[in-house]
Amino acid sequence: MDIEDFKIRVSEDLLARALCAEQTLRECGDADVLDAARFVRELCRTGRTRKFSRLRKIFEAGLDALAQRRRTPTFAVAFERYLLAKSHLRERTRYDYLCVFRKLVRRDPSLRAKKMHAFGPKFGELVFPRAFRTPRQRLNAYSVLHAFFGYCVRHGWMDENPLAKTDVPCVREREIAPLTPPEISALFRSATRLGLDDCVPAIALMLFAGIRPREVERLRWRDVDWEENVVSIAPTHSKTGGCRHVNLLPILKKILLLRRGSERTGLICPPNWRRKWKHIRRNAGWLTSKNPWRQDVLRHTFASYHLKFFRNLTRLQCEMGHGSLRLLRTRYLSMRGVTHEAAARFWGGECVCGVLFAPEKTPPPAAPEPAEDAGTRPAEGAPLADPRERLAPEPPPPNLAGTPAAPPDSTALVPLSRCRLGVT
Repeated sequence: MDIEDFKIRVSEDLLARALCAEQTLRECGDADVLDAARFVRELCRTGRTRKFSRLRKIFEAGLDALAQRRRTPTFAVAFERYLLAKSHLRERTRYDYLCVFRKLVRRDPSLRAKKMHAFGPKFGELVFPRAFRTPRQRLNAYSVLHAFFGYCVRHGWMDENPLAKTDVPCVREREIAPLTPPEISALFRSATRLGLDDCVPAIALMLFAGIRPREVERLRWRDVDWEENVVSIAPTHSKTGGCRHVNLLPILKKILLLRRGSERTGLICPPNWRRKWKHIRRNAGWLTSKNPWRQDVLRHTFASYHLKFFRNLTRLQCEMGHGSLRLLRTRYLSMRGVTHEAAARFWGGECVCGVLFAPEKTPPPAAPEPAEDAGTRPAEGAPLADPRERLAPEPPPPNLAGTPAAPPDSTALVPLSRCRLGVT
């Protein structure tokens, strides 16, 4: 059918609309006047497009939609661009993002080639919950994917965030019991038995300073200030991005001094640290189906014993590097089974005596009794003394002396340690 026959069969109004549609559709693909006329006729039969201006808006909207589909990348390409945009983050963080993508693709391989504009609310209702099993995994994946889809919306690849109407996964914090003194001794004994003494400083920093495992991996010996007795966590090493100083208590300082060797500028963690650390825990009886390793248990142990002994929640918050006390109260404080006596032995180092240090044959002499006057007598209900004062060395020889003031409703504590923990 040529254009003359077409003019005879249709009205002038339909012809004008067809010519307009042909001009518009030609911009987005191959379309002749006949195809455009058929399309216009179908629209007119619906009874919804009686006016020429309304028809023009429909064509313009369709043209924009087709153009958006053409420039919209696939899920795999979009996520690759997102990781490239996040190149300023740490490699470990970007690896966690990549793990979320891999779990989604493993659950539904068709997602890899799916266009970003095709993601709808069903993704948040069906696909997302099935790809991640535990509530903690869903919460971590939700934060990653919500930011990723927001990045796609800003670049015009999507109209709205598929997770915008999805509820944030709820996670119930579980109580994590701190390690007992025998478990701590078994951990250090395993490192010594396997000949992995170079791993002891990193383990001690996680246990006696509460430093996160990934923060320990980035620490260097130059970050330890021996004069100020602090460990500096730089903003580039911290999880939250802020700088903080962690107190270097005597037991931790002695372990670091005895185990640092000749290396004073390199990383504190030895080469192949993760493999060695895993071997130490397995040899000590963990990493089994009956006795799994509890994540961040060393940090939980530090928090529990620290609060029990020092009884200072604000100080503990600074040591842990938390922005508020809420997370500390809801997740990290497990005081079940932790007594003042056990906390005193923990900070005195009895759990590592005989494993890392040789115990004394005789107990250290008791400190002389202070004069009983108002200036020296401890007030009733006063908090326990700082271990840095109680464990201060007295040259020569270095030794521990003194006992803490008893709490108002408990018996006096036993001596802190049977080991020489003085540091020269």
